[in-house]
Amino acid sequence: MRGVDVEAAAEFWGRNGSPPQVREGAGVTRPDEPIRVPSGESCNDSSVGPSSYRPPVLASERVLLWTTPHGVTFQNQLEQLYPESYIVKLFFVMAESLDESTRNGYGAGLLHFNQFCDRLSIPEQDRMPASEVLLSIFIADAAGSISSSTADDWLAGLRFWHVINGAQWHGERSECLRHVQRGLHHLAPPNLNSEHPPPITLESLIQLYQGLDHSNTFDTAVFSIACLVFWCGCRMEELVIPASDSFDMTKHVTRSILPIVTQESNNVRHSTLHIPWTKTTGYNGADINVTSRDHLTCPHAALFHHLKASPNIPSHAPLFSFQTPTGAWASMAEQWFLKRCNQIWSP
Repeated sequence: MRGVDVEAAAEFWGRNGSPPQVREGAGVTRPDEPIRVPSGESCNDSSVGPSSYRPPVLASERVLLWTTPHGVTFQNQLEQLYPESYIVKLFFVMAESLDESTRNGYGAGLLHFNQFCDRLSIPEQDRMPASEVLLSIFIADAAGSISSSTADDWLAGLRFWHVINGAQWHGERSECLRHVQRGLHHLAPPNLNSEHPPPITLESLIQLYQGLDHSNTFDTAVFSIACLVFWCGCRMEELVIPASDSFDMTKHVTRSILPIVTQESNNVRHSTLHIPWTKTTGYNGADINVTSRDHLTCPHAALFHHLKASPNIPSHAPLFSFQTPTGAWASMAEQWFLKRCNQIWSP
């Protein structure tokens, strides 16, 4: 299964009686110091309290590799009845029912839930099965800051996590939780509950150009992505990783494609870069043709300005990684890109 550390999972499900000690997932190396991003977040916003129940793994792996005392007990009960290899295969086949983007979304929900439980000092044994009240308070706490669809995703992830750990799910027929979800929808800012955001126009792209700082490596990465999405017909998820801990080298384009060759004919520059995955072709990938335009939003100029502004980044890093003021680097994440754009478009 793509994006899942099989050895770590086997170790997880093979331990007897104690929480798993799982080696760290093979994520992208990130700088130790916080990165200044538009929202005021840092690279540590995905942190969670230290616990052997929650090893540091990729977001897509959390539904398999994060557990609770209940999950450990359930695992031990299964091991009394079935060979270990069958148990491992059971859970991987269950996880395969979800595509990687769904596992990433579910992993985000597990992260927020456990961060919430850490803040309230909820004991490990009370996190699964999560009570109706705990689930309701968790979602109510996020009211005004997330959309109803995000809340639904978080709850779906928690439900799957309960199922895969043999725990009863108390959110199925909860009247309390149902009313909290309805209230959250009414309290969400209008832009979060918009099902169909307005399309990006050339005027919007010009506004972005005028509002960004083109001497800032973060902003040059943002503008380069925006220009490629607009002019080259790309999808954002084909260029940018969903979150700082969800990089997949088989899916996300890296700096290993450098150098990008530029050709010129009739005073028009054009380059081709290959991306390893698209929504329509899957892992067959596709070639993106980047052609220069006599316009301040030229995608060719924006791409090469980004690469020139952040030259000292390893080849295994995502293509739109950017250098920090200290000389370290960070991977551009989807939420950072969107928040920076929205700062310009909705000041």
